[in-house]
Amino acid sequence: MNAPEEAPTDERLVRETLSGDDEAFTELVRRYKRKVYQNVRVLFKSFVVVIYGLLVAASMMHPIKVQARGLSDQSNSADETISQMKVLLNLTEEQVTKVQPIIEESLKKRRYIINNSQQDKKTIRNELQQLQWATDIQLGEILTEEQMKEYQKIREEQHEKTPDRTEQGNGSRRGGLRGF
Repeated sequence: MNAPEEAPTDERLVRETLSGDDEAFTELVRRYKRKVYQNVRVLFKSFVVVIYGLLVAASMMHPIKVQARGLSDQSNSADETISQMKVLLNLTEEQVTKVQPIIEESLKKRRYIINNSQQDKKTIRNELQQLQWATDIQLGEILTEEQMKEYQKIREEQHEKTPDRTEQGNGSRRGGLRGF
């Protein structure tokens, strides 16, 4: 009687696979495909969970700007706003130095108005508008005429994109630099 042939060990199959034996490789795949597939699924799920977690954390730390183009006075920091202005308005280093304290103060006051006001929405909106006009006037003393035109254009584009606007009376200024 013939003795049943013993199955080759994994070690032997690996050596034979490395030597170019396709049958040995096929046997290794047959033996371990289910375990490999399960491990890959677990790793992939973990990877997806980690990526999702990172995206959520990143979005909390740095909100994505919904505007494709614009100067966000609602950004997390004056540095972000200055960086946007530098690129969009082609500011010189001297202008950046002069604009920085204006933007910092404006954002500080804006946050205070929003976070500490016990007033109705209309009053808050009016205070924010007055703050924006005062900021625009200060910036007008630093920016060139061409930069001011571009700044005004950007502010008006932002205004048009901003949701939840209530109707305003005729002749009223709606942010930006109209009439400046």
